[in-house]
Amino acid sequence: MNSSLSAASSLDLLRREIRQREEEGALRGKDYRAFHRQLRELDKDAAIRVALLGNVTCELLEPYLSLASARESFQLVCRYGGFGQYFQDLQADVCQHFNPHMIVLLLSLEQLRPDAIGTLTALSPGERLQLREQISEEIRAWIGSAEAATTATLLIGNFPMPPFPALGVADAANDYGEQAFYHDLNCSLLTFAAEHPRVQIFDLAGALARIGSDQGLDARMMHVAKVAWTEKLMAEMGNVFARHIIAMSGAARKCLVLDADNTLWGGVLGEEGPWGIGIDRGDSTGEAFIAFQRRVKALKDRGILLALCSKNNPAEMDALFEARTDMPLSRHDFSMLAVGWQNKSNGLITIARDLNIGLDSLVFIDDNPAEVAHVRAALPMVEAVLLPSDASSYAGLLDRLPWFEKSRLTAEDALKSDQYAQAAARQAALADLPQGMSYLEGLGIELEVREAEPRDLPRLHQLFAKTNQFNVTTIRYSLGELEDMVGANDVRVEVAFMRDRFGDMGMIAAIVVRQDNVSSWRIDSFVMSCRAMGRGVETAILHRIQDGLTRTQSGAVLSAEYRPTPRNAPVATLFDDHGFDVAERSPSGSVRYSWRPSDKVIEGCGWIKLLEKVAA
Repeated sequence: MNSSLSAASSLDLLRREIRQREEEGALRGKDYRAFHRQLRELDKDAAIRVALLGNVTCELLEPYLSLASARESFQLVCRYGGFGQYFQDLQADVCQHFNPHMIVLLLSLEQLRPDAIGTLTALSPGERLQLREQISEEIRAWIGSAEAATTATLLIGNFPMPPFPALGVADAANDYGEQAFYHDLNCSLLTFAAEHPRVQIFDLAGALARIGSDQGLDARMMHVAKVAWTEKLMAEMGNVFARHIIAMSGAARKCLVLDADNTLWGGVLGEEGPWGIGIDRGDSTGEAFIAFQRRVKALKDRGILLALCSKNNPAEMDALFEARTDMPLSRHDFSMLAVGWQNKSNGLITIARDLNIGLDSLVFIDDNPAEVAHVRAALPMVEAVLLPSDASSYAGLLDRLPWFEKSRLTAEDALKSDQYAQAAARQAALADLPQGMSYLEGLGIELEVREAEPRDLPRLHQLFAKTNQFNVTTIRYSLGELEDMVGANDVRVEVAFMRDRFGDMGMIAAIVVRQDNVSSWRIDSFVMSCRAMGRGVETAILHRIQDGLTRTQSGAVLSAEYRPTPRNAPVATLFDDHGFDVAERSPSGSVRYSWRPSDKVIEGCGWIKLLEKVAA
């Protein structure tokens, strides 16, 4: 068996066992270390490389990061820098030879500025402000050095506030007191992170707040091992870390599918009717469901699609949404409804098919243990979640799910739900076309193709991380790698934006063309959102490149490659269909192509209007 397939299978078995132990509440510190030993024995070819730097003993944290990541199907390989050598480590093997995907910087203020932090109340307000600026500047300088030295995602730990200010309740009235100092320091990190796409904030303060300082910190361990974290806190830190791995990898699931009865409201719609279900203000149960619906709706603002999969009468469901306009969620919030009496697994298959996304993009939530068990057995690639018995816990459970994390939200995320509604409108428009006009002509497609700019990086990274169907090589470039490529002399990264008479689809495609030498160019990658497929956009983009080479470099050679995967069959003949000649076929199924300006240039699509610049 292929070693990478064997590792993936073994990782999946461990993932299942870890999740089962967690559901049973049976995980202890020794279990983390035992699972970690098993994970270290797996093949590391596909593992995410993580460098842990700082002025605390990071080695104790690795089993907790490793297990939490494995629970989400990610395998880690960790390396450590020298204690307090986080600047020097950027030029050392841990960051250069190891070439990490992510660098984690964890600092203790007590170690960073021991005298000043230990006597913070003895400093004047001006001195405390100056200290905060010095610490912020040191971290900013480290980030700048790390961005220059590596292409890694940078995960910076923030600073938990002491559980009790040294001046007690009087600290709040003190001029730039201890609480203000920590608050400003953490806010400065957030501000800086917002300006640097590769920087994420590891919310250690939030993790400690959830655990509580009495349960999360051990002063004795700080003196003995230079780290005060308890096993309980490190387990929560692992959970936080797994969220960042999902965000960095672009592995967020695309759609949340919800049951209805006793999930979105209390009671059964078919028995209670629209005005009898529990979703009313002033009622404790109803307000719990209102809180849950609000949290669900917030996911839509992240660009997560919402769908409904319910065993109900479709007409009664329509009547509910028409009548209960006081609910936080409306019919418009759902991109797809699968309402009827079919099995939930069949409903999920219908939802995935109609939204043109994979089943592994779905998260399903239901209050019925039998329904959840059925979905888990029938569709193991779907994350099926059983709600607790108390509706007041629903919103908190949703917050704890890690599968919707993104490192940055883009303009396309904000428009995601509307874009699927527009897709339905496009299909409906087929019946209203004037005689003799084709469907594509009737769409009024406008396309802009231009060189990528730094502001495009978050969405560009999303396309490379998440696109499976229209992806000729499935190279998953990191944000740092794309950052280096944009504006480089020997590579051209172009992005395409599309809109039609139904709406703006935003950035829908990207192509990377590398210059190997003076007369040789190579299409390294070509990705396009499945929402834009079937409109001739790929032809317009390739024609633009071919036409440019014909006009400027008549002796040039343009090469390309198709690497087959289980999901990219739609582009198997892309280059054959666009005038490229087959140069080589490999036993793995990969095909290399070449094209010369003397060959026929593929004509563009007459129904697509190419724009020089999309209006801001």
